Amino acid sequence: MASGTVLFVHGTGVRQEGLEKLESTIRDRLRRHDLSDARLVAVPWGPRAGVQTGSVALTLPAAPVTKGIGEPAPTDAEVTAAMWALLTEDPLAQLRLGAEESPSDAGGGFVTNQVPAEQAAQEMVARLDPAAVDLADTGVSDEELREAAAFVAQSSELQDAARAYGTVSDRGFADAGAQAVVAVILAGHRFDEPGTAPAVAVDGSIRDALVERISAAIAPSATKGVIKDRLRQRLVNFAVHKAANFAVERREGLLTTGSPGIGDILFYQRRGEAIRQMVADALKSAERPVVAVGHSLGGIILVDLLTSSDPPVIDLLFTAGSQSPLFYAIDALATLRPDQSKPVPFTPWVNIFDRNDLLAFRAARIFAGNNGITDYEVSSGVPFPAAHSAYWHNDAVYGHLRAHWPGGQA
Repeated sequence: MASGTVLFVHGTGVRQEGLEKLESTIRDRLRRHDLSDARLVAVPWGPRAGVQTGSVALTLPAAPVTKGIGEPAPTDAEVTAAMWALLTEDPLAQLRLGAEESPSDAGGGFVTNQVPAEQAAQEMVARLDPAAVDLADTGVSDEELREAAAFVAQSSELQDAARAYGTVSDRGFADAGAQAVVAVILAGHRFDEPGTAPAVAVDGSIRDALVERISAAIAPSATKGVIKDRLRQRLVNFAVHKAANFAVERREGLLTTGSPGIGDILFYQRRGEAIRQMVADALKSAERPVVAVGHSLGGIILVDLLTSSDPPVIDLLFTAGSQSPLFYAIDALATLRPDQSKPVPFTPWVNIFDRNDLLAFRAARIFAGNNGITDYEVSSGVPFPAAHSAYWHNDAVYGHLRAHWPGGQA
């Protein structure tokens, strides 16, 4: 078991409710990874000094329209993230694509137990009982699940897809219905305050497990049949084609009143002294060994603080989804500058990034010559912007934290 302090400096947009939920999540994951003896201290700079951005929406232009450019084929993780990005925007997209199948293509054109397939599909989803689905650790309530299932059950897309395939006894069809139910739930959390989204929205493994449980609950006797993965493949093909637009279409969410992220960054650039002092004061009273953990702007705050003229004493810098390498590259950090030999970055420094997180950057290469800096890639399996908040729900992150605990005490 590890002793000492995990001092957490949160990122942009986090306010009191989000910070409380982040603390709860991190504390639970520390316990799972035998780090519960370390005291967790969260610095509440957002609730105390974060900006108010009630008028930001008035400054936004119309959303741009982009086209994909010739890039390497996406990885499986990127395809999955793109697929769920599409489903989060349009939960019935997969069923709509399925409805375009002809009976000959789908192998359908018949009824199940003399009940029309569209009626059987509606009844199958409508009778979903939350008691039959394990919602533990998902953050989803029974009521959310009921409402999402009712929405999908009453949709013409579900019925049209069932009519096209002619059967609901195929596991592929049940999975598509379950994915639609989960996507409806995710759509309701697209613009949650950072740190407040349920685990199902930021943890791909929890999301996928929930889909499996719902699929089994609505169609316990379904088997692999003529549909197989046809529905999913059609969605994947469409999602890959559209993937270039997903990030652009989501940037507005980072700039609106629901997520004052950019405002916090701009505020910090001009008024950062007070925030750094809050963090420094917390570090001075922390029990060693001290691991300073920074998420997003929190990583920038720590890098700036630890290269100041009178830095606090810590034992490990641990950043995730941080823009500090980018800020260094464009000479936007407070004291650490690319054209000067000193100060040098604090080490040891472990930096975590996710390719699906468009606000995460690698540190080791830009700080070449500093052997104490290590990058690790993780994958949440969720699209941006959810990927930016997903680190603290990812067991791989805590695995790296435990492996690098100062003195090997973990």
